[in-house]
Amino acid sequence: MAGAATLVAAVLLSRLTIALLAGPRTPKVVANNISKNFRACLINDQRDASAAWPVWSALQKATSGAAINAQRIEIPKSSTSAPLPYVNSLVQRNCGLIISVGPHLHDAVTTTAQHNPHQRFITVGPPIKLPNVRSFSPADKSAVISAVRQAAHPQSPPRT
Repeated sequence: MAGAATLVAAVLLSRLTIALLAGPRTPKVVANNISKNFRACLINDQRDASAAWPVWSALQKATSGAAINAQRIEIPKSSTSAPLPYVNSLVQRNCGLIISVGPHLHDAVTTTAQHNPHQRFITVGPPIKLPNVRSFSPADKSAVISAVRQAAHPQSPPRT
């Protein structure tokens, strides 16, 4: 009986020693470089926050499983803050597609789109009649999802 107890103690002591010498196992960290992903940016005035939520939901759905980064900017409610610098900042952040929600950004988006003809825009609200701006109804979430995915993966023209 004493021999069995000694054997059990020796086995436990050896396992404890091996566990202490091996140290804790840390999980392998895998980093993804998302800096080259397509960037879609949603912007809205704080007064249009409730209208922006369904569009934000559609944008997140469009990014699911795709190499698309989604960002959201909400302009604070203030009589002194003009929206134009906020919209222009999204161009500077290299947003491949800028999605604006609500009537309060109409003039700022129009001005920015006119000065940046290669920048793509979607407006959810009053339509803007420029070639680089598409307009959608707030209820048409599937159109927003489709437009984001199409912008992230443009089709090459067929070779002739």
